[in-house]
This record gives sequence, structure tokens and C-alpha cells, in this order.
Amino acid sequence: MNADDEAAALLEQMVAVGTPRRAEGEKAYLKSSLQFVGSGVPAVRSTVKAWLRPHSDLTHHDLFAVADALWSHPIHECRLAAIELLSCRPLLVTLTDVPWIYNNLRDSHTWALVDPLAGGVTADLTARDPDGLLPHLDRWVHDGDFWIRRSAMLALRTLLRRDEQLERFFDYSELLLPEKEFFIRKVIGWVMREVAGRHPEQVSAWLRQHMGEMNLVTLREPLRRLPDAGELRALYDASRQGSRRNSVG
Repeated sequence: MNADDEAAALLEQMVAVGTPRRAEGEKAYLKSSLQFVGSGVPAVRSTVKAWLRPHSDLTHHDLFAVADALWSHPIHECRLAAIELLSCRPLLVTLTDVPWIYNNLRDSHTWALVDPLAGGVTADLTARDPDGLLPHLDRWVHDGDFWIRRSAMLALRTLLRRDEQLERFFDYSELLLPEKEFFIRKVIGWVMREVAGRHPEQVSAWLRQHMGEMNLVTLREPLRRLPDAGELRALYDASRQGSRRNSVG
């Protein structure tokens, strides 16, 4: 397999279904420095799945060779296609690929690439090999790049759906809660909303315990799943009012 030729063929197909208007709109929406061909996420997924059908015997080497060839193009859809390739062949992704994942997460610079790579590919790998991946996530949550810190949270998602690693999730949340970065605040709330659907009492108790540090970006998401949402929002408002009075005093 010539990985460069295969990547070029995938790009050609995505260009064929893209439009300049969509490309311009998505580039502006994501505020990205990458080029866009305007094919959209469903078309990228369809293109990747169609390419994979005659490649049922794809090896680990070939998978990552094509992924690397796609990623080498400074084009958003090519990089998304690389992630989709890994998503569609999860059993070919192993612990040896963590450096690839980490480096490409750092190179993503947008939730539109970070989230499927961390919350999909990495989360599934973490669920298959928790002993191998969790030590990496424990380092990622302290990383200087906020996209890597966001990735540490997202990479717990598959385990959390199996009701595993709740304590680690709450530890990560407590560590990241003081941050002012929007994408960190949002991911805490987003993952907590998913956890709240299965563990409302534990999430409610954690929110009450940390209400003094809470911000509304984080709080809004789990409130969607909690039966005591009204009471929690009232506690948040009272906490904010108290903080303002203390600052004035």
C-alpha cells in the first residue's frame, strides 16, 4: 500500500463532495488556521468507511501510515479522516500508539479534532487497557497544554459509561475546576452531565461540596440531568452573591 497515494485519493473524494461555502463557514466557525474543503463530518465518515470496505486486512502499520499521510496535509478534513480511520479500526490501536495520539492531540488546536481523538479513540483504548493508559492520563491532566488537560477528561468517558473510574474523574474535576479556560470549564460540565445520568446523587453531592469554586459554564451541563437542579442553581446564585458582598466589603 502506498500511503501517500491512498491519502491523496481520500482527499480527492472529500474535495468532490465539499463546497466552498461550507469550507468558508467551517473555517470561520472553528477559527482554524487549517485549510478546509467543506465536505462536512458525515461525508468524511462515509468516505473513510467506503475506503475501509476493500481493506479488511489492514495492518497496524498500514493504518498508521495512511493516518500519518492524511495528517501531513494542513487540511481539517484530512486530519479528521485520520481520526476516523483509527475510530473504525479500534483494535489496531495499541498502547504503543500513545505517543502518536499525544503528539497529534497537541497538534490539533481545536475541539473538532481533539474531542473525537481523545473522547473516542483514546477513551476506547483506555477502556481496553486501563492499566496502560491511566498513568498517561494522570500526567496529561497536569500538562501545560489545556487541550491535553481536556483530553485527559475525555479519555475517561468509555470507562465512566461502565461505571468505572468515578473517583479518578472527580479528582480530575477538582484539579481543573479553578481554571478559567472555557474549554476546560466546558469539558468538566459535559462529562459530568453524562455521569449525572447514572449517578445523580454522587454528582449532586460533589457539586454541593465545590459550589464555592463553581462557575456557571461547568454547572449548566450536569443540571440538565439532576432532579435537584433548581436547588443547586439557587445555591450557586447565593454563593455568587455572597462572594460579591465579601469583595465589596
